[in-house]
This record gives sequence, C-alpha cells and structure tokens, in this order.
Amino acid sequence: MGKKQGGFVLGAIIGGAAAAITALLYAPKSGKELREDISNEFDDFMDTMYDYKDIAVEKGSELVEVAKETTDDIKVSLKDTSSHLKSQYNETKGKVTEDFQKAKTEVDKTMADVKEAASVGKDVATEVVEEAKTEAKKETDMNL
Repeated sequence: MGKKQGGFVLGAIIGGAAAAITALLYAPKSGKELREDISNEFDDFMDTMYDYKDIAVEKGSELVEVAKETTDDIKVSLKDTSSHLKSQYNETKGKVTEDFQKAKTEVDKTMADVKEAASVGKDVATEVVEEAKTEAKKETDMNL
C-alpha cells in the first residue's frame, strides 16, 4: 500500500468512526444502549487499528529482510571489487618493479660503457700528449 493510499484508508476509517459515533449520538436510544453501541464501535475501530499495526509490523519486517539481503549483496560486491583491485595492484606493482629493474640494468650498462669510453679516451689522449712531447722535443733538438 502506498503512502497516499495508506493515508486515504486511515482517513476513511477515522471518518467512518466519527460518522458512526455521530449517528449513534443522534439516534433515539437509551443511554445504556448508546454507551453499548459506542463501546462496540470503539472496539471495532480498535480492531481495525490493531490490524493496521500488524500490517505495518509485517511490512517493516519485510523491509528489514530486504535491507539485510541488499546489505549482504553489497558486502559481496565490495569484497569482489576489493579482491579485483588488490589483484590489479599486485600485477601493476610487479610490472613496475620489472620495468624498474630493466631500466636500472640499462643505466648500469650505459655507465659501464661511458667509463670504458672515458678510459679509452684517456689512453688516447695520453698517447697524443706523449707523441706531441716527442715531436716537440725533436723540433727543439733540431733547432738547436
């Protein structure tokens, strides 16, 4: 039952009870009969209210059950998502670590190549300087 229907039904019940009480008050009956009729109408009204209370409790229980099921579904979904994200993180971490190791290896190799090239360059420079000294000495000796 929707919110508007529930309000309408409740209004109809209250209106009906008020109409019944009014009819009883204006009916030509003795005080004892009138009190008995009012008591019976009140009992009927209270029975109807208890019925609505029972319906409300039942609907509330159904809503609680649906909420629990939905919560359980959400928990399962969150666990699956968490597990998936953890797996992706570990996979990405492994790839990044592997790429870092490759880059480090290449940098180390490049540094070794640079050191070797510098050593060869130093040796060549030393030879050129020695040759230049030798040539300079020959030239000096010839000019003397």
